[in-house]
Amino acid sequence: MDRKHVLVVDDDPHILALIRTILMQGNYRVTTASDGQQALDSLRRSHFDAIITDALMPGLDGPTLTGKIKADPDLKDLPVIMITASSRPDMVQKSFSSGCILFLPKPFTAASLISILQLALR
Repeated sequence: MDRKHVLVVDDDPHILALIRTILMQGNYRVTTASDGQQALDSLRRSHFDAIITDALMPGLDGPTLTGKIKADPDLKDLPVIMITASSRPDMVQKSFSSGCILFLPKPFTAASLISILQLALR
């Protein structure tokens, strides 16, 4: 079975490293991006099975990135998981309105991250 390829987007290098480690231990292929524009560039170069993105990033934030993904006919079916330390109801609503399918609040456990990803990949 091919390993699933996941794009992880977060402006915090520590969070990127943590998620990368968790996913690699779960036998996923992982590519990282430190902002939304870098993520879009990666999406144009490679095939991914899912995206995990931070909601709050400078420049192209998670909901805006998700909206651009969902507006692209070649990417629109890609599952997007939004992660954030913000539990504000408007951020949750904005994330789902943009097209993300699952929302994972920070802090999260390795088990919850893997479970959410497995759910998104079904």
